Amino acid sequence: MADLTTKFAGIESPNPFWLASAPPTNMGSMVERAFDAGWGGAVWKTLGEPIVNVSSRLAAIDNGTNRMIGLNNIELITDRPLDVNLKEIYECKKKYPKNTVIVSLMVESKREAWHEIVKKAQDTGADGFELNFGCPHGMSERGMGAAMGQVPEYTCMVTEWVKEVSELPVIVKLTPNVTNIVPPAQAAVKGGADALSLINTINSVIGVDLDTM
Repeated sequence: MADLTTKFAGIESPNPFWLASAPPTNMGSMVERAFDAGWGGAVWKTLGEPIVNVSSRLAAIDNGTNRMIGLNNIELITDRPLDVNLKEIYECKKKYPKNTVIVSLMVESKREAWHEIVKKAQDTGADGFELNFGCPHGMSERGMGAAMGQVPEYTCMVTEWVKEVSELPVIVKLTPNVTNIVPPAQAAVKGGADALSLINTINSVIGVDLDTM
């Protein structure tokens, strides 16, 4: 078998195939099942302040002939307690030390809040952080997610805050919901980001019939 070992932003992984931060990475059992199936790494579902996810929050998009060609969602970050997630991340890394676990983070735009969650998360043995500056719904109305990623100055500022205390590589996840993604990307690099992640959810509308509207 070919050796697919990779090194990205200083993070070693058995292969370059990682699960993105999403519902399939919302708990330890799901991530462990992915590792058993051969995935090299996973970005844990975004951790942050307590939220409530509505239901239903997924909807299928079809083109009239195919049943489903895409999904739209209004899911927020994880709705599971922070301490539970941190415990499961620790246990997952202990069980799968060679697989990559990246912790996605999103909290309010306060230095103390970012410092606190970074310090807690890096004690789990995780391999790196992903700063979620891209969530376009629910969180941006609270000054988080895309609200940070759409303003280069905020992107740079928060990245700097994280780098002040992080002992792990920092990946900044950018939002596509901008007219030009280059300035936020440059701001993240200026703030000290070790890598960039493209992209988070694209804003969209479902249930609209263009022929009858």
